[in-house]
Amino acid sequence: MSTPPQSPENTEPSEAPDTGSASSPAKRADGPKVLFATVYPILGGIALRYIAAFAAISTLPDGEVAFAVSMALISLLLISGVHLWCKRTLEEYEGEHRTWQFPTVLSTAMAAGISVSAYALSTGLGFLIHPAVVCTAFCLLGAFVFSLVTERKRFGAALGAIFAVFLLLAGMVWLFYELRMAVSKDELLQEADAVEHPIAVLDDLDWEPAEVRVDLENGRVSIAYEHAESSRATDGFQLWLETESMQDLNDSSLYDQCESGPDENGCEAHGDVVFADRFGWREEAATEFTDGYVAELSTDMPADEGGDAQAEAPDFDMVELAGQIRAAEPGEAEEIVDDAY
Repeated sequence: MSTPPQSPENTEPSEAPDTGSASSPAKRADGPKVLFATVYPILGGIALRYIAAFAAISTLPDGEVAFAVSMALISLLLISGVHLWCKRTLEEYEGEHRTWQFPTVLSTAMAAGISVSAYALSTGLGFLIHPAVVCTAFCLLGAFVFSLVTERKRFGAALGAIFAVFLLLAGMVWLFYELRMAVSKDELLQEADAVEHPIAVLDDLDWEPAEVRVDLENGRVSIAYEHAESSRATDGFQLWLETESMQDLNDSSLYDQCESGPDENGCEAHGDVVFADRFGWREEAATEFTDGYVAELSTDMPADEGGDAQAEAPDFDMVELAGQIRAAEPGEAEEIVDDAY
């Protein structure tokens, strides 16, 4: 007896692929990573450059410490904010694991770039390194190594690459600065050695040379002195000692003013020293320390834009100090230049 054929109702329906229920491939976060590694450091570096210029003007009365603190806080806020933003963005992608690693790499890169730029700025070489350029380079380096190395090692490799390049750039800035200082010092030593007339120096152990300027064309040598026991309150206060020939005295010279009109210029004679108090903000003393040459000693008080003093004057007697001015011995001017550097 033959088996009757099954009716269509008894047959199992064939399972056709359900395209609607199939899982779509996980979205990749390559695009956001590229944007965070490029746009973020460019805009952040440019913004920090302008903010630094504004902060330098705003914190002028408070000095370099206030400027450094304000820039550190601004940089910390910028890096922290973008770090959290980047982490939350990556968390929206299913294929991303350890979403804290890539933002940490970028944050480290930004911190390294800002640090190198700040170091260059402090050495007077800020014109060589723009924050936007160096921060972008660090971020691209970190992102490239992070994407190139295997997942297990990519975090450490990216941080190691950033740290290595940071040391390299910081070393180059330091080396360039030292070379520039060496060249400047050598030029100043040659100029000091070329001075043919006597140079006035302050023979007082309480005052140390801080800067030397030589004007060979006009035959002037100026030496800045700082108090050896200067405190934070007196930081920035200096004495300037200038050597000038009697023949080259000009109308602004204290010695010339006191000789022409002592009563009109408020000069006081104290033996070989003439003294004048310029309305309490500047004191000057002058003496002919050797035949034919005058030494003029003046106070240099740092002031803000409003003319208010930013430091206190140490306790000293201007006339007494002027009495301790003498001519430098052979080779002593070169030693002072060496000490000032």
